[in-house]
Amino acid sequence: MRLQDLYAHDQRSLPSAVHVFLGRVWREALAGPDRERAICAFEVATLLGLRRALRNGTVWIDHSLAFRSREKLFIPAAQWQAHRRAYFRRLGLPTDARTFLEPLAERAQAGLAAVAAAAEAGALRVDDELHLTPLVGEEEDPQLDKLRTALDRRIGEAQLPELILAVDAEVRFSWIMLGREPRSTHELLMVYAGIPAHGTTLSAAETARMIPQLAASAVRQAMRWAADERRLAEACSAVLTFMHRHPIAATWGRSDLASSDMMSLETAKRVWQARLDPRRQTPSIGIYSHMRDRWGIFHAQPLVLNGQRQAGAAIEGIVRHEELDIAQLAVDTHGHTDFAMALAKLLGFDLCPRLKALKDRHLFLPRGTAIPESVLEICSASVDLERIRSHWDDTVHLIASVHAGHTSAVYVTARYGSASRGDPLYESVVHLGRLLRTVFLCDYFLNDVFRRELLRVLNRGEAVNALKRAIYTGRVASHQAKHSDEMQAGRCRRLKLARQHPDGLEHRPDAEGPGPLGTAPGRHRPARARRPRCTEPHRGHQPARRVPLPSATPRKS
Repeated sequence: MRLQDLYAHDQRSLPSAVHVFLGRVWREALAGPDRERAICAFEVATLLGLRRALRNGTVWIDHSLAFRSREKLFIPAAQWQAHRRAYFRRLGLPTDARTFLEPLAERAQAGLAAVAAAAEAGALRVDDELHLTPLVGEEEDPQLDKLRTALDRRIGEAQLPELILAVDAEVRFSWIMLGREPRSTHELLMVYAGIPAHGTTLSAAETARMIPQLAASAVRQAMRWAADERRLAEACSAVLTFMHRHPIAATWGRSDLASSDMMSLETAKRVWQARLDPRRQTPSIGIYSHMRDRWGIFHAQPLVLNGQRQAGAAIEGIVRHEELDIAQLAVDTHGHTDFAMALAKLLGFDLCPRLKALKDRHLFLPRGTAIPESVLEICSASVDLERIRSHWDDTVHLIASVHAGHTSAVYVTARYGSASRGDPLYESVVHLGRLLRTVFLCDYFLNDVFRRELLRVLNRGEAVNALKRAIYTGRVASHQAKHSDEMQAGRCRRLKLARQHPDGLEHRPDAEGPGPLGTAPGRHRPARARRPRCTEPHRGHQPARRVPLPSATPRKS
């Protein structure tokens, strides 16, 4: 029986002779004596089933990018077969799954033995769940306060125009924004005015009142110049590269560690991407940003709140910036799934989640693994290595499609989410992700240095989100959020303001000593001098080496 047939006969109740099976949840409502209630349950179950099918790709729309079929996520079969070995080499993955899985399974078993030993020694407490010992606060070197005071005296005070001019003199981001050398002082001022006009809640008229040399129409023209998101992203990248070029940046943290997190910006409810922020109860748009351990945002993108998976955005930000060679990406619980953890590992970096309900997270080992009695309550030997091996070629096919730019990690994680349970490829990747999560958690439980590093880089991301919220205090205007490209350009302007950090200028590589510089508004507090990174590596995760593939499809932006 189809709903279409019932509608054609204008029936308002489900006939008793009709038997419909749409899952155990709907069995009672569909078989109950109230047939009007039964047809309502039939309609709701059909709509929910259609939504699930659209999410997992079993039902698709030909002209839609977000709801295209699963087959379109993959590199075409003919191209894959012709360059299959080249794609494997580029990803640094073996063609035989056993070569990849056997060392991984050994590391998982070694990690399990170490966790069991720690539980028996009392370092970890395991009953029906895991109880992790909180980190002890580190004592700060008293010399750091003296260093901060000395730097604060040297830097002094300055105004925002001085800072913009100093950064532009070193980076020439105005040339990048214009695509050529500025032809006049008036044109240069227009570039400078366009940044705060779009990066804050100031209107063009309010910005023009702060710059007597410019009219509001000139500021609006400067805002239109920056509509090209690629050009603006290039200018932001140049500022970030300049900051990290200075020797002092090496003391801020690790070069191969980054974090990602989302913040919400309030907007008008008529904006099509706006959703209700569960915390503030206001219509908002999510901005997902990637932050380096050595400070500086290198990627950001808009997200629909409660509608898009953050794990895909987290992976996409690293894939688009291979030049940074990020080995580990710290995320919170919302940026993690088992599928995404395997996807990230096969793309060449490690997803390191700081899980909210850590005590509820169990360790998964290959089937047949002997589990020590001391950790039996938090372990499960349920990972099917044979299932991973049988779908290894399809898995790498999907990974190569993301790495080569044929599709996006955002779309892949959307198609292969929880709605895809039961799909063979999804289940095999999830089993691999569980094994990787076990290796990660064993290191996380036992390596306090590693835990501190993840906590530090995540806290820095939160600090930058607070800075962005201080810069952009109002609502995102409707005309700035009509399309994703406009949101992308708007966030880049905010990032440019946040990236113009004075510490880099204070420590130029070619300077003999610190020079005068400041920031605005008010007095700048220099970045705290950080302790050098501990040399103890995170042994469980090593980035895969990427080999260039000239014949690969260019990445789409």
